[in-house]
Amino acid sequence: MPDLEFFFDPLCPFCWVTSRWVVEVQSQRALRVEWRPLSLALLDEKLPDEQPERSDARLRGLEMLRVVHAAREAHGSEVVGDLYTALGELVWDAEPVEGTVEAVVHEMARERDLTPALRECGLPVSLAEAASDTTRDAALRDETFEAVDRCGGGVGTPILSFDGKTALVGPVIDEPPAEEDAEDLYDAVDKLGRWPGFAELRRSARSFPVTRLSANLARTDTWVR
Repeated sequence: MPDLEFFFDPLCPFCWVTSRWVVEVQSQRALRVEWRPLSLALLDEKLPDEQPERSDARLRGLEMLRVVHAAREAHGSEVVGDLYTALGELVWDAEPVEGTVEAVVHEMARERDLTPALRECGLPVSLAEAASDTTRDAALRDETFEAVDRCGGGVGTPILSFDGKTALVGPVIDEPPAEEDAEDLYDAVDKLGRWPGFAELRRSARSFPVTRLSANLARTDTWVR
């Protein structure tokens, strides 16, 4: 059993930053992580959205997760972490845009060639064809709601599960800590995640995550959840 199951949507900026923290922890210790898909598009498919580009951005995430699902099916779960990194870098390591949420969402919503990410991971570029394979959505929906149900419902990403039964949302951070700070944060979250009676810590204020794409927006207050 892995030490941690990390449920991710590649187009969630908060999820991306949290995942970079977990990758940093993996560089410091032998941490067994199972990276698993969670589609915000499928989670929110019944909710109205007044901003079409936000819907398009979630669809881009779903397309990437279809590719992840196909890669995992053909090559095993061990390829998922590196593929998430490569797909995420296509978005979050892109050239900075102007410092508005709208500009960042516009870039998130842009269609991309996914073959460079597959090539970087040594995977067949033909897997990119799975981006339009809607037959994978039922399985992705089940996996999404498995993660959400572990948290008790009504949550998004990132979701971390330490025991295969319960899970926590977060930590939501604006920048991944490094070295000892990364390990200290992991130990704290791990402790809370494994404590059956723990339910919630909350702080409403948050700032937009620090990525290359969002460099001109990072650390400003945001309504994005």
